[in-house]
Amino acid sequence: MSIELITLGLGLFSASSQKSASDKAAKERAEVGKLEAQQYVADMFLGRAQAIDAGTRRLEEAEYARSQNVAMFSAMETTGENVVRAYLERNARMAREDIGGIARMSGIEQAKKRTEATVAYTYGQNAAAGIRAQGNANFLTNLYSLSQNIPTTPKLSSRLDTKGQI
Repeated sequence: MSIELITLGLGLFSASSQKSASDKAAKERAEVGKLEAQQYVADMFLGRAQAIDAGTRRLEEAEYARSQNVAMFSAMETTGENVVRAYLERNARMAREDIGGIARMSGIEQAKKRTEATVAYTYGQNAAAGIRAQGNANFLTNLYSLSQNIPTTPKLSSRLDTKGQI
């Protein structure tokens, strides 16, 4: 009978160890999901900073080109004022369109990174919930299996009638 109790004790220890291991795995998976989401958010802000930098560079290029064009037209003296104004306005419009394109692409990238962060976080939480559910199911199955192997004493067995009542 003592060997049966030792076996039962080892079975309980094994079941609880397996449960704690699955709980640990679930916690780690949830943490990985959070870290992945944080990385996507960091990438989103990096992309926004890069877009602002690209927009600033484009503005600087446009201003430099404008000053060069003004200097070139001033030196020519034969070009009419309307032609110069139209040329400069066309260049300014092109620069605004470029900056608008940079802003749109940045917005698209931000939306993409926000979505990726949300999916990573949600997936991490859902995966952790799945691991916990599987761990609970395994734990209960192990407990049930152990309960089927619990030794009964002869006194208790003799007191039970055929319907299992005392």
